[in-house]
Amino acid sequence: MASTAHGRNAAAALQPAGAGGDRRAAVLGEETPLSRQSVWYRLMKLTNLINRPFFSRFAGRYHLTINDARVLVTLASMPDAAAHELSDATGMHPMNVSRSVATLRRQGRIADRRDPDNHRRKLLRLTPRGWAVCRSFAPDMERMSSFLLASMSQLEVQFLGRLVDQLIGRLERAGPRSGLLADELAAAAPRRVHNGAGLEREWDAERNRE
Repeated sequence: MASTAHGRNAAAALQPAGAGGDRRAAVLGEETPLSRQSVWYRLMKLTNLINRPFFSRFAGRYHLTINDARVLVTLASMPDAAAHELSDATGMHPMNVSRSVATLRRQGRIADRRDPDNHRRKLLRLTPRGWAVCRSFAPDMERMSSFLLASMSQLEVQFLGRLVDQLIGRLERAGPRSGLLADELAAAAPRRVHNGAGLEREWDAERNRE
């Protein structure tokens, strides 16, 4: 019954805007619309909570940083990848990818070979030791995703996936340093938030509501 209700809510959210604002507010169950800054704060917190089990279960045991783990898991899904392709796939800064690649190579968890079609390009792959570490991650990743999305219907999961893809696509098109498109960066300059004070007040209010 609850799943059906969730499905109806997600279906309503997918409808065109129309009289839209009221319907979306009802679907989200919010009396006061959330600001974009408070949503950004929620996304940041969600990312930290998702990463938290890694630090308690794997970091010390396998001598890995979270970035090292991201490179390993990504290489498991796209073998024979160049470093810049790992950067694109993970969203990590190229320098962080390079550091993780160097660490994982020293640990014997990845190896590289020359691209036969481009001898200046190095292709990275997991070694048997690297695959063993990834296999140890897999059950926990599956449990985490199942737990996180268990209260959602399939339609809601699909809707969430589309929203996340939309956010990823927007950031991938943005400037790598600022996180904003050039014209949006210029437009954002005169906004009311000064030295972070306005944002800090909003975050304090957000934390008090939780």
